[in-house]
Order: sequence, then structure tokens, then C-alpha cells
Amino acid sequence: MPGITRKKFIAGAVVAGTAVCVCGFSSCATFSKKGSTKALDQGAYIIEKNILKIELSKVPALGMVGGAVKLTDGNLPQPIIIARTGDAEYAVVSIRCPHRGVEVEYKHGEKQFRCASLGHSTFSTDGVFKKGLAKKSLAKYLAKLDPLDKNRLIVSLS
Repeated sequence: MPGITRKKFIAGAVVAGTAVCVCGFSSCATFSKKGSTKALDQGAYIIEKNILKIELSKVPALGMVGGAVKLTDGNLPQPIIIARTGDAEYAVVSIRCPHRGVEVEYKHGEKQFRCASLGHSTFSTDGVFKKGLAKKSLAKYLAKLDPLDKNRLIVSLS
């Protein structure tokens, strides 16, 4: 087996270093702590007395089963992720993984939330820790369609 030349070693180190830098300074969740879930538009919700009301007609991502959005409003107890898990079912949990604070994302095909970091801790749709480095569950919030307006999602924040 031939040895590696100095030139090939340096070229490999440059490629590896560039990959780390690109990941670290771009949107790599391990470093940025941000996942790829789109933010909820400010005009699509209101928060009143620990109740979050979302106008679903203004949130295309929640118009289909499997869609998800995040909300990081300062009036919330903590940032959350909202996922449409079924025809009239929604899951709302805290978005930050308890391990390192990296955002979780909804994986509809797997019916779970998964940390966007390299460790990929996983949580059930009700936020219960399943596996990974986190060891703690996500906070869960009760979400239901407004009985008077099926186009409005109501989330209890307390």
C-alpha cells in the first residue's frame, strides 16, 4: 500500500477544514442552533392571556398534514414548534433540545421531533424523550381547533 504524499495530505486537510468552516459559518444547526423550520408570520397569530391563537388560513405550512412552523415570540414562555400531525391534530412543543439548545424539527414520516444537531435526539409528538443525548423531554402545550372557527388553532401556553 503506497504512503500518502505531503501534497495529498495538505489537500485533504484543506478540504476538511473548508467543510468545517462552511458548516460552522453557514446554517449548520450544530453551530447555529437553528433548524430549517420556517418561522410563523407575525400577522398570523395573536397571544392573549396565555392563549396563542393562530389563523390557519395565513399559515400555508400548516395547511397540510406533516407541515410545521416555529414561533420565537418574546411573549411566549419559550420558543415553540407547531406541527400538523393529522387531519385535525396538531402537536406543539418547546423547540429547543434540552441537550444543547439546538432547535428540533418535525419529521412526519417518523412521527417524531428530532434535534437538528448532529446528535439527533428524538422525541415523540407529545415531546417525550425517546433516544439520544438529551435525556429530558420537551415541554408540551395543549393545542386544539377552535370549536367556533375550525380555521383557528388555539394553544394553551400555561
